[in-house]
Amino acid sequence: MEKYGDPMFRRHVAVASIWGLVALGLSDEEILPFNYSSYVTELENGAVDINKRVLGMPVSLSPIHKSIKQLNRAVLKVDSELQALQTWKFWSPWRNNPLRVRDLNDRLMMTERAFTEREGLSGRPWYKHMIYGPSLYNDYGAEAYPGVDDAIQTAKKANTSESWQSVQHEIHRVARVISQSASVLSGGFS
Repeated sequence: MEKYGDPMFRRHVAVASIWGLVALGLSDEEILPFNYSSYVTELENGAVDINKRVLGMPVSLSPIHKSIKQLNRAVLKVDSELQALQTWKFWSPWRNNPLRVRDLNDRLMMTERAFTEREGLSGRPWYKHMIYGPSLYNDYGAEAYPGVDDAIQTAKKANTSESWQSVQHEIHRVARVISQSASVLSGGFS
């Protein structure tokens, strides 16, 4: 680093400053600025992409579609709760009901954690997030549903019934974490 990467450590200071500003911004927010409605849109786009890739194969994406609908209902519920908190009083709506704010923030924070699985991706247990991560076949870009992507690539090469069952298994794993996230966001788990 001292010789080639960042001899004066200016980039390190800049990155540390940016992360510090992000932390300050988050600490000043009474309600965490997480937008799960855009997350639902990205999940749907990823499912459409996967559907195109497995067209005509013995694979069903209905578990993912069902869990995305469940997450969308939870997002709508949270959006209405947030709207109710914001219109409750004119100047400081959250200060009068700190327990509801705490509950909402906890659910928003824990929802992202619910997208992870202890076992991680198949063959790469160090990647815990089931929705976004690098594909086995693309080190540079992040893929939506990386475990499903890996299984599809493997199944296309092998083209056996076992390999396509593996794709279906990965689809069920993803659907399970999306359903868990929906339950957390709607208040089912805490």
